[in-house]
Amino acid sequence: MYRATQLLLLAVTAVIPFIYTGNLYFPFISGKIYVFRMLVALAFFFWIWLMLKSKEYRPDFKNILVIAVILFFFAQVAAAFFGVDPAYSFFSGIERQDGVFQFGFWVLYFLMLVSVFRSERDWEALFYVFVAVAVLTSAYSWFTTDSSEYQLSGIFGNPAYLGAYLLFAIGFALIQRTIILYSAVGFLALTLIFTQIRGAYVGLAGGIFLFAVLTLLFLRKESKWLAYVCGIILLIGAISLSALFAARDTAFVQNVPILTRVTEVANFWEVPSVKERLLNWSIAIKAFKERPVFGYGPENFGVAANKYYDYRVGQGEPWFDRAHNRPFDTLATGGTVVFSFYLLWLFAAAFLIWKIGIRQPVEKKILSFTLASILFAYFLQSLFLFDTIAVYLGLFPFLAFLVYRYQKIKETASDKMAISYKLKAKSYTLIFTAALLSLFTIYTTVLVPWRANNAAWQFFNLTENGFYAETRPYLETAFAINSPYTYWESRKMTSWQFRNILEYRVDAETDPDKLAELRELYDFLIPEFERHIEARPTYPQMYDTLSAIYRFGYEKLGKDDLDKAEAVLRKAFNYSDLRIEYYNQFAVTLLLMEKFEEAEETLKAHMERVPPEWGADFPFIMLGNFYFEAEKHQLALEQYEKAIAVGFEVYKNTAVYPRYMLAAEKLKDYQKVVDTALLYLKEWGPDADTHFNLAVGYFNLGEMEPARKFFFKAVEMNSEYEQFRSIFE
Repeated sequence: MYRATQLLLLAVTAVIPFIYTGNLYFPFISGKIYVFRMLVALAFFFWIWLMLKSKEYRPDFKNILVIAVILFFFAQVAAAFFGVDPAYSFFSGIERQDGVFQFGFWVLYFLMLVSVFRSERDWEALFYVFVAVAVLTSAYSWFTTDSSEYQLSGIFGNPAYLGAYLLFAIGFALIQRTIILYSAVGFLALTLIFTQIRGAYVGLAGGIFLFAVLTLLFLRKESKWLAYVCGIILLIGAISLSALFAARDTAFVQNVPILTRVTEVANFWEVPSVKERLLNWSIAIKAFKERPVFGYGPENFGVAANKYYDYRVGQGEPWFDRAHNRPFDTLATGGTVVFSFYLLWLFAAAFLIWKIGIRQPVEKKILSFTLASILFAYFLQSLFLFDTIAVYLGLFPFLAFLVYRYQKIKETASDKMAISYKLKAKSYTLIFTAALLSLFTIYTTVLVPWRANNAAWQFFNLTENGFYAETRPYLETAFAINSPYTYWESRKMTSWQFRNILEYRVDAETDPDKLAELRELYDFLIPEFERHIEARPTYPQMYDTLSAIYRFGYEKLGKDDLDKAEAVLRKAFNYSDLRIEYYNQFAVTLLLMEKFEEAEETLKAHMERVPPEWGADFPFIMLGNFYFEAEKHQLALEQYEKAIAVGFEVYKNTAVYPRYMLAAEKLKDYQKVVDTALLYLKEWGPDADTHFNLAVGYFNLGEMEPARKFFFKAVEMNSEYEQFRSIFE
């Protein structure tokens, strides 16, 4: 029982990072989560049997870190019940598959590690496996990442996830202090650097800094050579960082993407990813102030982000569902209650590290400094990310190792031989119950959601290839599976794909038979999407998606559901009275319903509520876009010119630029066409379309020489423009 439990837990470390499931939605995450649940459920059966045979294998529930982790879990359970969407808090979505129940699996994994990894040999095996897997996944990332992307992500599918995972791998290699593992540190650190994740950089640098400072403070007498090396590292680090930022505007730094990623934070408000995080943190604070006790509920940050919507965040990612800061996310979704227990387990971990190193010989102090550095590195990177499977794969073994080390100092059960007891009849009943529970857990949390996820993915796969009629059986399967993990999620994922098909794959040239298939699919899917709105009213993206499907159904399939689109969007305004996606959809829908005045009035009222920090140009741009959609080009151009007058640079905005150019052309204002195209050319470099725009502009201004020059450049870059040669010769 002992070895079986150990091997299953070790398999989590050895197997999970390699799993990629191409036949599921979110292939980098879904398969990993399903296999993790299966391994934990199987280990649970053997663990229960083991504890019934030998009481010594029961976790030390008096340990402060064990208590803190368990209390943190139960605090999340309480917050979920008081949150805005308890079901989503418990089961989360397909994309990341976190949630309270999933965290419960991690807590169980932690408790089992504490129980059965009881010797130096056990932990040495786990750390060797962890580092070996990290080396292999790092090597894979080097061979599979496109050189044009620069950022390594590997089998985690996200550079930030890989960076966080490697922080623990580097730490575990340093804990063992063997030449074999030390040799891996350099390669792992190099891979981390090429993830180009600033949060991982901060974590790595912070861990090194803390280790060096602790060594200088407490080991300068016992280990002078180590203190000397640490002092040199601090000095070189300070000089290098200062020099890097001093030279941030030089050609050398600007031409090296990794260096640019570091130095651009000096102008943090101009870096979209940094700016969005800062704005999300302010949203988290607003959410906490509104619901200070239990917060919005785990996994429900997206609801708060929708209510306190900020257009400046939405420019990069309009549907943020995380604060991208673990403490702030915990504060917003768990309130004071969960946040207090979050701080408690951090404090408990730090306390055990302190106890491990206090009044110990040099070697043990170095170990405690390494452990402190790992914890500090994790915390620093969590200020820019959220906890996910890549983080937990390292975090929970790390926490379990702290418990083991602390117990070893106290000379408790980990140093004693386990005593086996004769099982009683009721023990066999418990073992049988554990077996049933494990099988039930595997069936309900692995097999059933896997099947639903795969069926929904088959819809995606078939529609991507134009096989619309063939999707019906898979949809019926996905929708019929009554799993809390997938029941509404399969409808959500299907709605995203169906919208994309209608928006990008259907046009005037689409085969009539395919249109007929899509109409039948539309009639089948719409009631399911409407049920999603009713069941999950706080989910923000579905309103935008469903209203768009109604609109495209009207425009491309001949369906008459515009009144439903209007009703859905009016309901959406109850959850966010500022979100621009809602108002854009609403305005276009009313235009199709020939309600121009009502659409104009609604949009103007919205513009009056827009916070001034969104920018003085924002209202003019939005109204300009609206008038452009209404084909009122004079009004559109007037609004765009007002935006330009307050500082808007139209040639830098790839969404507004073509509308501005077309409006100017419709009004025969060719001087604006030429002036703006020249600015666009200077900003973005040469391209055929811009050269042709300039040729047309100069031609209509009567300036044939520059017109011919730009036309010939356009033809050189795109031969399709050859058909207009007779005009310019």
